[in-house]
Amino acid sequence: MYLKYIRHKRPWGQLQRGTLYAVHFQPNEKGGYNEHRIIISDVYEVASGERLPLTLIYPARVACMDGRMRLMFGVEHRRSMLHLINAHVRDTFFTNVRYALYMHEEVRIEIAEK
Repeated sequence: MYLKYIRHKRPWGQLQRGTLYAVHFQPNEKGGYNEHRIIISDVYEVASGERLPLTLIYPARVACMDGRMRLMFGVEHRRSMLHLINAHVRDTFFTNVRYALYMHEEVRIEIAEK
């Protein structure tokens, strides 16, 4: 499973806001790949370390904090949690991610800035 989180440049106080996408790749005629993004939800990013993670690709995992599911990523002191704003897709999304992790499928999230 490959996800892409695009941060919005303007911070929202303590929270960073952005959009989470599911990404699928299709081969093109030139021997490369085209990226097709499907929006999952707008999200709030909460840093759990000293600073926000850099714009790289990280393994993702699911954590339950304060009774809510969050998507976690990052390394060492640069970790974040994503809180999905759209409640209608939240449960389905986390069920799919947890199933992928249970089946030992790699779940990756790419961080980008807009």
